[in-house]
Amino acid sequence: MANPAGAPPPGKDRLQPALRWALIPGAGHFYLGEPKAGAAYVATLLPLVGAGIWLDERNQELQRDDEANIFWLLALKEWELSIFTTYRNALRADGLDLRAMGVDDTPVSDLFIAPFRKENYRQPSVILAGLLGMASAVFDARHARNDFGDISRVGILGADANQEWGAALYGVDAFALSLAAGVSEEATWRGIIQNELELTVGPRWGLWSASGLFGAAHVLDLDGDLSGERVLVATLAGLYLGKMYQREEHRLARPIAAHFWFNFAAMMTAFALDPEDTPLGVKVSFGF
Repeated sequence: MANPAGAPPPGKDRLQPALRWALIPGAGHFYLGEPKAGAAYVATLLPLVGAGIWLDERNQELQRDDEANIFWLLALKEWELSIFTTYRNALRADGLDLRAMGVDDTPVSDLFIAPFRKENYRQPSVILAGLLGMASAVFDARHARNDFGDISRVGILGADANQEWGAALYGVDAFALSLAAGVSEEATWRGIIQNELELTVGPRWGLWSASGLFGAAHVLDLDGDLSGERVLVATLAGLYLGKMYQREEHRLARPIAAHFWFNFAAMMTAFALDPEDTPLGVKVSFGF
């Protein structure tokens, strides 16, 4: 947007009110005059919330209180993504150049396929993230009493499945959550929070402070229990991903790919080595 001679430079006039509205899923886009985008987020979130309510009631009937509610988690990630897209579009509406501000302008559809593009998953930093995910699961499973081969039944998504179908359903859950978390969390924590902190306190302190906040946000595990170990691991992960984000000139594709492959590798390795104590907390029975 051109700046008329003598006029003040563009500012963030619409950003703060847009982000306040974005606390209601989709409302930030309605505020910005983008009803199609707002309606798309609402149309996606409502079925996820409805499915989450159904799964919660179903698991209470089956006494499976430990299973993470995948639908509610996906709804949360969709809401986070709506905040990021509101943030970008508010800056555009204020006439600001996203790339000049260090904000990734990549279309959301391209962010979702980033983990599966060769230029990303073949990068050593992304491969290392996947290996670290596997290593973390191996370490956690060092005292496991049973592994995948001992499974007889898997209780998941309100169903009671055999070993093969249970593993397939768990894999779908792990894939969906890993992808949703990779995109939405990188968009939020690197694409908004780290970016704004870097603009305020500089790249070094922006990286460290954003990583510390990222770690603190992981103080609760998926079971709702306090976990100091998760805080430490998430803080280190934030530093790793945040540094990658800086090296990539504030592009999100490779941090998203690294985040996805770390999570997915960790979840699948955990299910294979210690299905009784997986991140998703599914009900597993063993036959001997």
